[in-house]
Amino acid sequence: MVENLGESRLVAAFRDADPVAVDSYDALFRYFVGGWARYRSPLGALANYPGWRSWSGRHVDALEGFARIMPLFAAWVHGGRAPVVRLASGETVDLAAAFRTGLLAGTDPASGEYWGDIGDRDQRIVEAADIALALWLFRDAVWEELTAAQRAQVARWLSQVDGRLTHDNNWHLFVVLVQRVLDTLGLPIADSSARRRYARVKEFYRGDGWFSDGEHGSFDYYNAWGFHYALFWIDEIDPHWNPGFLRDVRAAFLENYRYLIGPEGFPMLGRSSCYRFAAPAPLVFGHSSCPELVSAGQARRALDCTWRYFLNHGALSRGTVTQGYFGADARILENYSGPASSLWSLRSLIPAFYLPDQASFWRDPPDPLPVETGDYCFSVPATGWTIRGEQKTRMITIETPAPLPPRQTRLASYGLLGRLLGLVYRSPHRPENYGAKYRRRYYSSAEPLCNSSSLRIW
Repeated sequence: MVENLGESRLVAAFRDADPVAVDSYDALFRYFVGGWARYRSPLGALANYPGWRSWSGRHVDALEGFARIMPLFAAWVHGGRAPVVRLASGETVDLAAAFRTGLLAGTDPASGEYWGDIGDRDQRIVEAADIALALWLFRDAVWEELTAAQRAQVARWLSQVDGRLTHDNNWHLFVVLVQRVLDTLGLPIADSSARRRYARVKEFYRGDGWFSDGEHGSFDYYNAWGFHYALFWIDEIDPHWNPGFLRDVRAAFLENYRYLIGPEGFPMLGRSSCYRFAAPAPLVFGHSSCPELVSAGQARRALDCTWRYFLNHGALSRGTVTQGYFGADARILENYSGPASSLWSLRSLIPAFYLPDQASFWRDPPDPLPVETGDYCFSVPATGWTIRGEQKTRMITIETPAPLPPRQTRLASYGLLGRLLGLVYRSPHRPENYGAKYRRRYYSSAEPLCNSSSLRIW
């Protein structure tokens, strides 16, 4: 049985302080380290978190448990913080050593915890990008200490992404990020794939800072925690890659996106709502390049408000992030999401800890968010959305174009048939609920998509 990891104390720490104390973020970090320490495998290349499985299988789900938290470990150390962390249990975790040990076990075909070869449209492509990012952030503490043979082993596994078929959407950026890391670390590979894939991503750009998720894809928060997050790191890893475009689209995105984050949540729509803590990430990493749009104090307030909101609604449990919006909710959980998938929520903390404790982000007094300073109503031509904010209620709303009738946008339940099919085929059959996620007329911060409290919806 997993011990109580302190959710109630974290909730109190985030609720009772404004701004949230830096020490409380340190405690939040230790909470996630503690969760990983309890679920990690003997060699540390995997982490078997509890929860509903994905269609990729248990082994890849456990790989996600390693890949999705390691950039957090690496950012913490890169920001100048202590590499050895003491947990509430008294156990200590050497963050760099944990990454090094897991990395070498996971990339060794002779290891019992080998991550497996990377195939076409393989979830391992996604996870390789997070592993590569952690490697780049840990380049001084880990990469420089590896032997030539160990470096070659790691590079062989990561370079398998080259030439693999991917989904024709944000997945192209996973390959670009891996290749930029390998090249930066002195392991040149064929550049044509990265340039071609990056050019394809630019074809998805629709203006106003927004990308469609594929040629004819929808618009959702993947722009925040997928597209712009990856583009930020590509720009950090290789500042000469395409700085003009990257920084221009970041500024254009922040110009309107900052109006979507408020102290009472945000109007969630689209897929992968289990990543919801990551929504303020563009403000966190964008304030330094666009201070005229987002101040350090406003970026920090966006992070504070988002984590406080979801903590208050029970979105942490057993050392990790729940598989839903508040509590675990199979109705809105995609079949590609597994127990550790929700750790992409850490994508708002990673750029925060990337900054040292003395950075203005951590030290400046908070500035109010747009919805706290006045009412607004404006359209975003690229997405077709109308965004409204009301200062009095602090409610934010997205009105979408071409909505479906309400009867077609109700959330379908995860019924008996779906559960039985999952048992028979050993793969999840959760409802798609596309209409509910994308085609309602209004999405409001006051009424979350799932309209549920911290319940476990089976």
